[in-house]
Amino acid sequence: MHQYHPIRDFYRTAVEQYAAMQSAIGPLRLSKTDLLGLVLRKTWHDFTLLLSDLRDGGWRSVPLITPLLGAVLVLVIITTRPKTAPPSPRQLGIPVLKVPKGLHRWDYQRLLQEGARQHPGAPYVITYSGYEYVVFPSSCFDEVKRLPVAAASMVEWYTHVFFQGWRFLGTDKSAVHKTIGLDLTRAVPSLAAARRAHAEAAFAAVLGSLGTGTDWHAFPLYSTAQEVVARTNAASLLGPELAADRRWLNASQRFPMAVMVAVFVCHAVPRLLRPVVSLLAFVPAWGLYWYMRMLLRPTVERDLRAQRGEVEGDTGPDQKPPASKFPVTSWLTARYQGESGGKEQGDGALLMSQMLHDYVVIAFESTASTAATIYFILAELVSRPELVQELRDEITQAADLDGLRKLDSVMRESSRVNIFNYLTLFRRLQQPVQLSLGPTLPRGSLICVDAQHITASAALWGDAPEQFDGLRFFRLRQQPGHEALHQFTSLGSDAPGWGGGAQACPGRVFAANTIKTVLAHLLMHYDIALPPGDGKPKRNSMPNGTMAPDMNARIMLRKRGGGS
Repeated sequence: MHQYHPIRDFYRTAVEQYAAMQSAIGPLRLSKTDLLGLVLRKTWHDFTLLLSDLRDGGWRSVPLITPLLGAVLVLVIITTRPKTAPPSPRQLGIPVLKVPKGLHRWDYQRLLQEGARQHPGAPYVITYSGYEYVVFPSSCFDEVKRLPVAAASMVEWYTHVFFQGWRFLGTDKSAVHKTIGLDLTRAVPSLAAARRAHAEAAFAAVLGSLGTGTDWHAFPLYSTAQEVVARTNAASLLGPELAADRRWLNASQRFPMAVMVAVFVCHAVPRLLRPVVSLLAFVPAWGLYWYMRMLLRPTVERDLRAQRGEVEGDTGPDQKPPASKFPVTSWLTARYQGESGGKEQGDGALLMSQMLHDYVVIAFESTASTAATIYFILAELVSRPELVQELRDEITQAADLDGLRKLDSVMRESSRVNIFNYLTLFRRLQQPVQLSLGPTLPRGSLICVDAQHITASAALWGDAPEQFDGLRFFRLRQQPGHEALHQFTSLGSDAPGWGGGAQACPGRVFAANTIKTVLAHLLMHYDIALPPGDGKPKRNSMPNGTMAPDMNARIMLRKRGGGS
């Protein structure tokens, strides 16, 4: 008599169903996406039949759902996993970091110190959530940054490791990256006055009047900074309607958090199950993504009609957009038409869809990280009233944001001391690569560079590199020939935060402009202090080496002009 073994029978049924389907539809040459769609439709059909059977009292059918769901699980894993995986770096002779007993795996500062001690001047392997990263020493920064995109891609790393295959950031050649890095960067100075007005309106909406006199008010530091940034950037990039639309403001702030939660959930399960888990983990992010596209559509449609001269009051397709808003839609249109040789893109549906996606990408990249940077800067300034006053004096005397060299220095020093990620230059190799250190790494390998030993280098920053010196870079820029160096947006082997080379952060100039605009308004119109009994706002270590703000940290604000 056959004895029932659930696991054995489940596996046998799943394999048999997959083999039968593979032999039946193999000649059709269906893609993985097509095959997965067929599986899901067939599963839904069988599931509805099962429900109908249950309603008719056929409870004996319940055990059938186990092999059915098991088959679906196996099929999803098989159809979504890569056909080939690169060999482990261990097999290539690269040593693995031995984590000392008692050292937390999220403490990347100490992990990298230990890595440099165990393997000085040599690459080694750090394992994180089933991935193996080859960590190169900081001396390899320039060598790694010079790797061409065709050989080592940051976008591909984000796609395969961070977004679990979702091409949210597009490709390395996506027009949105060029629009941010070139068009927006060139145009940033032209809207200086408008951006000051945007920041003023954002603070008024977020903080209210605060009254006058000696009244202090407590606010959550990060969420307040994020709300101000979201409103300021929305006004500059999208216009006043969405900047005041509570739906857009909520969605644009929740979307990065939903993505991060999905990433951490996926990384918490074995890699074999991630194709299935990601389908569920990213549901909130995907929902917000499509909701943001829906909210954006009227704005983008109006921009496109204005380009064609179809809006009442327009003078023609060459009419300039409102002076308080960057013409992002026009820039994107020009780039997409350039890619198509100047031809119209069908009925415009594809162009519209791509633009809606690009605007979501811009919102994602310009909100959370900018707010976190402001959080870290204020965490340093709030206990340094003398430095705050020095910055206020500079703001009063400066003709424009370019004249705020002390504030720029504070921003750069904060990013050095409060490093965002202890690792930098994340890349997924697109072809075999041989660097000056280590063996040839195959396609698909994940590499990065130790940033900890750049920002904490005594050779670069003196005997006490861990100490915050707000005017460090201001003094460096006063040296002859260094006036244009050592800026917050500068790239180089001493500034790992922005990445490097052709794949450096394209939005760093816009981010710097937002941060300066927001901080200048804050410092000139409000006093800042820590709540009684609270210490310096903390940073929290995340499992991938990133440092995140403490969401519970608070700051006290008081309208200036009151008590001292």
